[in-house]
Amino acid sequence: MEDHRALIDGHRFWLLRLNPADAAARGIGHRDLVKIFNDRGAVICAADISPLVVQGVVKSYEASAEFQLVEVGGETVEIGGCLNMLTPDRPQTRGTSSMSPNSCLVQVERWRAADAFKTARAAKPAALEPVA
Repeated sequence: MEDHRALIDGHRFWLLRLNPADAAARGIGHRDLVKIFNDRGAVICAADISPLVVQGVVKSYEASAEFQLVEVGGETVEIGGCLNMLTPDRPQTRGTSSMSPNSCLVQVERWRAADAFKTARAAKPAALEPVA
């Protein structure tokens, strides 16, 4: 489990690997919580800073089977690691049923609501009820 998740503030967040230059440009440190997002949604992950990733690219091992959509600090985000929600539902080739999960444009930033998440978990776990 440690290869895919990091325990932060009482929650096991999915790992997102970033190049050190990309992380530095965004003020992201190793194991900071980051928001990876596009027009389809937002997923919160723990940063795994590594030179093994090319600059301009992020990497995650598959996607978690968990789906935990919650509201934190007035923002709805997914905290289970379900990165598939960011990928398009179009096929790789027209007229086929092939997936195109590796062709996904995203942005990554340090998650500003991380303190709100920590406070909500410490105060009362019910404060992070799933979004209906």
